[in-house]
Amino acid sequence: MKAAIVSGSWPPERCGVGDYSAQLVRHLEEIGIDVAAVTMDDWSTLRALGYRRVLNDLRPDVVHVQYPAVGYGRSLLPALTPFLQSGTPLVVTLHEYSLFKPYRRPWFAPYAARAVARLFSRQAECEAFAAAFPRRRGKDHVVAIGSNIPAGTAPARARRIVFFGLFWPGKGLDRVFDLAEAIRSGAKALELHVVGAPVSGFPDYAAQIRARCRDLGITLHEGLPPEAVADLLAGSRFAYLPFPEGADERRGSLAAVVVNGCITFTGHGAQTPDWLKEATVGLTRPSEVLQAIEALLAQPDAEEAMRDRVRLAARRYDWTAIAERHVEIYREAMSLRRSRAGRS
Repeated sequence: MKAAIVSGSWPPERCGVGDYSAQLVRHLEEIGIDVAAVTMDDWSTLRALGYRRVLNDLRPDVVHVQYPAVGYGRSLLPALTPFLQSGTPLVVTLHEYSLFKPYRRPWFAPYAARAVARLFSRQAECEAFAAAFPRRRGKDHVVAIGSNIPAGTAPARARRIVFFGLFWPGKGLDRVFDLAEAIRSGAKALELHVVGAPVSGFPDYAAQIRARCRDLGITLHEGLPPEAVADLLAGSRFAYLPFPEGADERRGSLAAVVVNGCITFTGHGAQTPDWLKEATVGLTRPSEVLQAIEALLAQPDAEEAMRDRVRLAARRYDWTAIAERHVEIYREAMSLRRSRAGRS
């Protein structure tokens, strides 16, 4: 089987979907799938014929689009993929759908009409798409994301708290700075580390992050390779991820801290599945987080019970199992396309 994986971004460009796509390619190859990673230097619709030629020259058994990605920009070209590849089964992973403004959602209509399979990282996204396109064709699947960061080997330091994520608005970094203020004012001997990387297009925001970390005594780790990030996360006993909308399955940074055994303080919202509520602590207010950390440090049995739940949740982020699930979906897509061709 040969799969063409299309993404607007690939490492080293800073993009969570690009990182996800690279991990998927690697783990598909590890289980014996021939994979071609596809991208374009220019995703404008003027390059449609060149994009079509790339796909057709590869002669894949299945084309799998990852959408959205930073590299696509606002291009319509990825949504035209169903019309540009000749007869090959099309699969698409929609990493975000409900966050798009209403005027952008018609761009997804070709995937509703022509994709043999659509993958979503969480049930709520799948349901939102189904409500918008009730007459869609093909099948919808919910497939968990894996962690783009491997499991590290560093021993956890007793009093280290870590934030991990890209540096852009909406990631909850303001609450991290509030936590730093609370640590300083309470004279608690806790280390606070921020691990991540800036995103292109937000240079002023990244500069603000660096200045605040310096002023508040936060240890900042910027642009590290995955293995170094893994050791930093594994070496952190606690994580603080105050997502404004709450935790859910699509959060790659949450997957990374769970895989590395951190007891994570994060928001629980309407879209947080029960298994994540069990594996994380639903607190985001800095004063409450600090109280809970002190309580866990004083109760080893309670802390170990919590870590057991974290270890159980980490199994859901296993990349080999995720790759094997993709192969099942690819085979089904190929079978459906052959059966339709036979009837025609």
